Amino acid sequence: MNCKFLAIAVAVILFCRPGHAQTGATVLDDFKPSSLNQPGQEYPQVNSQGYVRFRIEAPKAQSVVVSLGLGGTRGGTPLTKGTDSIWTGTTAGPMEEGFHYYHVTIDGGVFNDPGALNFYG
Repeated sequence: MNCKFLAIAVAVILFCRPGHAQTGATVLDDFKPSSLNQPGQEYPQVNSQGYVRFRIEAPKAQSVVVSLGLGGTRGGTPLTKGTDSIWTGTTAGPMEEGFHYYHVTIDGGVFNDPGALNFYG
């Protein structure tokens, strides 16, 4: 019984914190490469507020979505294809500082982010 109460209490604390959602917030353009990127890779990037920006080269793709972060019913962070055929996008809100598992879905196929180091655990 105590474990069930503790699990519910933790869930309430994690999901009901004030100030987590920042609808309409100004996102600072001070993005820097993540410390967990592959050597020489510029993306993903994180800014001082905790927003994460992704860049994926997939010129023939029709859809690219990153599972990391604040996508709600969208299922993640959808990326937008630029005129250069590079897909970019930024999380809808800031992420908690620390390590996050995530993946990239390109036209239904699931892949690791080629710019980030891979971890298993």
